[in-house]
Amino acid sequence: MRGIGAGTIGGSASLVRVSDRALLALRGRFLDALAREAGQRRLFPWLAVAFGAGILVFFAAADGSPFLPAPLIAGAACLALAGRLGARPGLLALSLGLAFGCFGFAAAAWRVQRVAAPVLTRTLVAPLAGVIEALEEREEGARLILRVETLGTLPPETRPHRVRVTVRKAPPLRPGDALSATARLLPPPEAARPGGYDFARDAYFQGIGAVGSLVGAIAVRPAADPPLGLRLAAALDDARNSLTRRIADGSGGQPGAVAAALVTGKRGLIGPAANDALRAAGIYHVVTSSRALSRCICR
Repeated sequence: MRGIGAGTIGGSASLVRVSDRALLALRGRFLDALAREAGQRRLFPWLAVAFGAGILVFFAAADGSPFLPAPLIAGAACLALAGRLGARPGLLALSLGLAFGCFGFAAAAWRVQRVAAPVLTRTLVAPLAGVIEALEEREEGARLILRVETLGTLPPETRPHRVRVTVRKAPPLRPGDALSATARLLPPPEAARPGGYDFARDAYFQGIGAVGSLVGAIAVRPAADPPLGLRLAAALDDARNSLTRRIADGSGGQPGAVAAALVTGKRGLIGPAANDALRAAGIYHVVTSSRALSRCICR
């Protein structure tokens, strides 16, 4: 027993020594890499990496609504500490990285709180009234994003701010028009498989709290003094639609629809066959990226 105990202790001591050597080697490699990056004046871009890492930490670990001042205070403390570490480049880089990581965490928390809006929790068929904020023409009908004014008997605190609806047949519509109709709405769909595209998350950050379709007659009327932001958004979307139609008509057919989608991000005129061909060719992400970029520019 005494021999076994001594052997166990000796093995543990060997493991500790190996671990210490590994940590020292890792520290040396880190400092060498840091010195190389500093020598080539490439440290500054790593702050963006730290900022992005803070955002990832928020979405991976945040539960509920975090206390926003906490990461801001922590980031400011790290910046203050960095001001006293000029002679120690390793600690200086670590302090700056932690500071920007905290700021990234705070930016994500602020963004989530800023776009928070009610989301429909059940399927609902009810009268809907709202203003068209964005319109995308399709081969048949159109897809609208409506700024909701009333939705059945839902009170404002539970009523979605925006809804995305499709319509097959309707009178001529333009962004900025107000309309009333019966809508069939349901909550935004979540990812169909783990790691798949999560439309509900995308909709959350657009303020879209429900999706569905308009059924029955649609009454169109001029909007009564909409907010300035809504007027600007509607005017910009109307200009995008005009440019989309001009490009599509100029080129003709599905090539024109694809060209228009690449320029304006409006892909509603691309038919199912062309969509399938783009996916089979592995280049559909180009059209999707154009749409996402145009959405970011317009917002």
